[in-house]
Amino acid sequence: MNRAYARRLAEILGSRIGGEASTWIRAHDEALAWYTARANEIDWGEGDYREKTDVLDAEHLERLLGSAGIPWCPEDPVAYGRDLEFRVMSSVDARFPDARPAIRSLRKAGHRVHIVTSATDSNARGSLTGAGLLDDVDGVFTGTGVGVHKSTIGYWRRVTGTIGASGADCLLVDDRLDYLEPSATAGVPAILLDRAGCHPPKGLPSFVRASLRNLAGLPHLVDLYGTGNGP
Repeated sequence: MNRAYARRLAEILGSRIGGEASTWIRAHDEALAWYTARANEIDWGEGDYREKTDVLDAEHLERLLGSAGIPWCPEDPVAYGRDLEFRVMSSVDARFPDARPAIRSLRKAGHRVHIVTSATDSNARGSLTGAGLLDDVDGVFTGTGVGVHKSTIGYWRRVTGTIGASGADCLLVDDRLDYLEPSATAGVPAILLDRAGCHPPKGLPSFVRASLRNLAGLPHLVDLYGTGNGP
């Protein structure tokens, strides 16, 4: 997605507004660098999550247009930016090859599969649409939908409350320890997806129940938990 996003963004905005692809790609890179730094500065555990996200996304679009030398800005930069984000991401297939077989195997066995993310609806549903996975999952929980950040305990309590399940009846698979820890604190067993092999099993934090190098082994791990033999 990261490799394709700027090119696709340049195609869409070039056809809408004009301008060279190289100009839009440079503007995207500059705006993304600012966005990443600013997002890392924000205390997502305090205040109104949706309000913070709206402000961040509006300024990101304004910076993108400004970096490209475009004096115009839409009347509703948040809505415009999120529509643009969906259009870009829904046109890019960034699916890992192990994702669809694992999801379908889990659902065939009677399990529910939900996507949990701090991203916006446009980001999450856009990427799942582009990957051809949106119809393969039971639901999508996003930061803007849940109303709090994924790094907070409250996020996981809202998710389990919405699906009507106790934490012990769920498993979270994520590639970030800072998301696994609050889920474990909320009672949801945490499984680390370590595709790059960066975390030796002996060095894993105590809140991580197990680690996987890919999703191929997830259905078997879920079966083990179902029979009470999980790690």
